[in-house]
Amino acid sequence: MDAKINYLRNLIYLGQADDEFQASEKAFVRSVGDRLGLPPEVVEKELSATVSTPPPLPTDEVLRFVLLDDLLNLAVVDRQIRREEVEACEKFAVAFGFDAAVIQDILSKIEAHMERGFLDNQTQMLIKQELFRLTNQNFSHEKYR
Repeated sequence: MDAKINYLRNLIYLGQADDEFQASEKAFVRSVGDRLGLPPEVVEKELSATVSTPPPLPTDEVLRFVLLDDLLNLAVVDRQIRREEVEACEKFAVAFGFDAAVIQDILSKIEAHMERGFLDNQTQMLIKQELFRLTNQNFSHEKYR
């Protein structure tokens, strides 16, 4: 359960990065907590705590990809992308082995996407597609040969 709580804490860290943890961001974190199978009281306890430093990141590559997807979705769920959120996402991306510019690229596409009035599910799909595209460019397949 510690890995699931750390996963959630990474999201809470991002939500608190701009000192404005919005209701929509908290709702997103609750939905992730539910997806992870965490009891609601555990999620609420974590949401009420301050996370001043990012907790340990997942070591599994797939979980890192899913976490980065969740982080980007959290950054845009309130339809406002703040500088602090971008900087935090860049730090996560670098920790995952990406260039920080990847985040700028994805978030600028998302901003344009939102300005055109696309639906949330279309924004989520855009994030997944961009992460997949950039992962394929950034990923070494040597270890699978």
